[in-house]
Amino acid sequence: IQYGSDLIKKISTSAIKIAGGLQATADPKLVLSNLKNIDYLISGESEIVLYELIKAHHKNQNRNLEISVDGVNYIEPSGKFVKGKTQKIISDMDIIPHYDYSLFDEQVFMRPYNGKVLKAIDYELSRGCMFSCQYCVETIIQDYYGFDEVNSRGSILNSKSYLRNKSARRIFEELDYLVKELKIELIRSQDTNFLTINKKVLNELAILVKNEGLKYEMYIETRPEGINAKTIELLKDLNVGGVGMGVELSAQSFREDKLRRFADTNKIIDAFDMLKENGIKRTAYNIIGLPDQDE
Repeated sequence: IQYGSDLIKKISTSAIKIAGGLQATADPKLVLSNLKNIDYLISGESEIVLYELIKAHHKNQNRNLEISVDGVNYIEPSGKFVKGKTQKIISDMDIIPHYDYSLFDEQVFMRPYNGKVLKAIDYELSRGCMFSCQYCVETIIQDYYGFDEVNSRGSILNSKSYLRNKSARRIFEELDYLVKELKIELIRSQDTNFLTINKKVLNELAILVKNEGLKYEMYIETRPEGINAKTIELLKDLNVGGVGMGVELSAQSFREDKLRRFADTNKIIDAFDMLKENGIKRTAYNIIGLPDQDE
């Protein structure tokens, strides 16, 4: 898809105010009622909808409101809330255009990491998580796109339609640019569960990275169930130097009964041990002070 950057620049002078995000997806009416200066609010993924909205706004001779674009919400001058139809999920992530990093000042990329300051960037290979933990913000996106049925082990039904990733070639091209052109040293993966990304894609990517000798460190987030001898080697090949995993609470019964988080305690311990033995840094994410939680 060819996105109209010239059109976007042209429209930027008309002071149209657009917002989006998780709150906008969860309750757009409430958000708009509290943000009076916002013209349009996007629910769900924004990339394609944003362009369609700006194009429709331009076609409408720059008159605000009265626009029918899926995923776009607004309040009419009369005070009536108009909720946009649920937009289609972006099933092919390769159609999302490359980000323009030239928009950012150099200092934006500088971050502390393990006692050093590195040139770093947030990057996503995929979208979606197959799990539907009670406390997780991911459930807002799952519900919006209709993936609200969950099995007895906390996984959404038809998860293959919800989990999406870029192709290995596309990911490699972007990593190659980030490392060689922008001199990025640390890639902060924004994937909800890295090791549920299609294994064929990850293996192909690992071969491309090794063959090119691409030098960077990657920090990922995943679940302990995905850590085993094979995935440890895959992480090494992808230059993963740090892994964050949710423990949430030490009591397995509480995790399962209250959080819909099914992860065996021994498996969590084994996963952290395996990473340590292989020289990969580990971070445990924990929640303190949940309702009904005791010492």
